[in-house]
Amino acid sequence: MAITNEAFRECLHALPKVELHNHLEGGAMYPDLALKLAKRNGMTMPFHDDKSAEAYYQFTSLDQFIDILRTTVATLNTAEDYADAVERHGIEAAKQNIRYHELFVTYGLVAPRGVAWEALVEGLTEGRRRNAARGVDTAFIVDLDRTLPEDVALQHTELAIRDQDTAGIVGMGLDCQENGYPPGRLKACFDAARSNGLRLTTHAGEDGGSAYVWEAIQECGVERIDHGVQSAEDPDLLRELADRQILLTVCPISNIALKVFPSMQQHSLPKLVEAGIPVCLNSDDPPMFDSNLIREFEVVDETFDFSHEQLISMLRNALQHSFQADADKAQLLAEFDRIKDDYFGA
Repeated sequence: MAITNEAFRECLHALPKVELHNHLEGGAMYPDLALKLAKRNGMTMPFHDDKSAEAYYQFTSLDQFIDILRTTVATLNTAEDYADAVERHGIEAAKQNIRYHELFVTYGLVAPRGVAWEALVEGLTEGRRRNAARGVDTAFIVDLDRTLPEDVALQHTELAIRDQDTAGIVGMGLDCQENGYPPGRLKACFDAARSNGLRLTTHAGEDGGSAYVWEAIQECGVERIDHGVQSAEDPDLLRELADRQILLTVCPISNIALKVFPSMQQHSLPKLVEAGIPVCLNSDDPPMFDSNLIREFEVVDETFDFSHEQLISMLRNALQHSFQADADKAQLLAEFDRIKDDYFGA
């Protein structure tokens, strides 16, 4: 049943949502929080308010973006810093009726300056507690900085395995500079994580080509691909992703900001959907891209000729392919379908 644009917007807000691709570090760096953490840590930021932060958060490539990210992430040093960052994600999630989210945490961004893993775990645990009190279930995916030497990456993997229950760590992945750092070089980390009950995903096919997506699937055995938008250049890969129903966590606004595509109209999203690949939309690092999950859907709806039912299915894909506990997932899916049927009919 077709519904009006107004009803679709209402439905979009009413549905219980899940977000699977949002980074704890960059995704928390709203100017007010970044400045608060900087003051707490005796630091000076290259901006002093929202307007100057907007100018600073300008970039023309993934590598330049990562350089800016490392500057803001320097404000994360203590358990309280991390707790505040996790809580800010929960505050923004609650505004959008996001009930469950998985946040990427990259210890490699802070370990070189001596931030203790134990402080990070303490902060994640406290942040989860605060978010649960506002109805948001927060889980974490430890993303390895893919530029790390294998022995250091394996140490970070072992820490994640050790503290997975304490900190709510459900998975492991890779991020940071993609080109020149294929996922297979850290295959031992994925093997160890899988053997110890962690779910697997990785950033691939964003700044790098489809070969990195193939490698992530075939050598590392990942269940999801973060971004994966360059898969569209390889028909065989499109068929593989569709046949195996491997979810792509696509971040359209981020992709345009980072010049992965020249414009939103040239994004590969329609080709991915047409190929039968499950995709979901995500905000990546929302304050740095002036986005959030709702805005991603609004922009995609404005740009492409997807039906409202197709857009809602992208939301449902995130629920289905999350690493959430089965019982909690089933309950959330039932609520999602009940509300969806109220708008679209059973």
